[in-house]
Amino acid sequence: MNKHETDFLIEEITRHLGAKRDGGNKNLIARCPYCGKEDKYGIYIGKETLRKKPFMAHCFSCGRSTLTRDKLLEEIGRPDLMITPTADLSAPLNANLLFPLDNEEEIDDTLGIVELPDFYRQVYTHPYLKARGFVYDDYEQFPVGITAGLNRRYDDYVIFPVIDSGDVVGYVARHTWSKEEIDNYNRKAKRAGEYQIRRFNNSTQNDFVKLLYNYDAVIEDETDTVILVEGIFDVVAITRKLELYDNPHFVAVATFGKKVSQAQIYKLQTKGVRTVVLGFDGDAVSAIKQTATELSPYFEVFIADIADPTKDWQDLTDTDIFEIFSGRLRSPLEYKLSKLQE
Repeated sequence: MNKHETDFLIEEITRHLGAKRDGGNKNLIARCPYCGKEDKYGIYIGKETLRKKPFMAHCFSCGRSTLTRDKLLEEIGRPDLMITPTADLSAPLNANLLFPLDNEEEIDDTLGIVELPDFYRQVYTHPYLKARGFVYDDYEQFPVGITAGLNRRYDDYVIFPVIDSGDVVGYVARHTWSKEEIDNYNRKAKRAGEYQIRRFNNSTQNDFVKLLYNYDAVIEDETDTVILVEGIFDVVAITRKLELYDNPHFVAVATFGKKVSQAQIYKLQTKGVRTVVLGFDGDAVSAIKQTATELSPYFEVFIADIADPTKDWQDLTDTDIFEIFSGRLRSPLEYKLSKLQE
């Protein structure tokens, strides 16, 4: 635990027990959870010494003691404050962290090359993308194309190639109509027995749980921090608003949804990523808690706590994003405690 997390834990224990600090500011004094005697239960919060470790506790009335932080939290009824153990981030990648020796099922992270739709051509301007805030640097950093009316299946779609090690391993095709327009059209088309429009018309050759968008921007042993977001437009928005175009140390990557797979974790580990900032949409509280737990054994994890659950990275202003990264990055423990009712 770092100092920030230690201080936070002390505050939570103080609040939970109604404790107060002693004169030397090295102990919390509270009512004993065993015998109920007031001001007899001491919890050590000073620096570690040969004889004392932080969060050792003892009652000077009934004599009950605990020697470890986790045992203390268990005894006072706050196991939710226990810290998930993490791997040594400076150690070489150990595949057994992902796949225990007794697990015979090995992960399959192999990918086949995918052909883009017939008549695909890259574009550097498009009215739909312009309305979503795209600028010239975005087109350069994130290739996107259309089929220019020559492939009926992809009329009115913008197509984003998904690239891994320089190869196209998939694509995301997003219809340029709004969800409301598509729903209205499909209701009429269904009654008439006509073809219905799909909002997304993506590739199917490779499973998207194996893919990461903008993965090639993660430079092996150079990119330290990755911001994990849900979709392509989130990656583009963060890159633009934080001006990360030429920043090899801090990269936004999309997982294609509100979860992360073992294959995606493995891919980030193989490039030496040490820190992950989880940037899922603010309304995805349960998914964020679950994903943070899955990531914590392998990376130092922070959560970008978006205050307004109705907004995503595309909706946030530059000022909003600055405030998130300067004052609303939470550790998994802090985030879970702040969202206990959700």
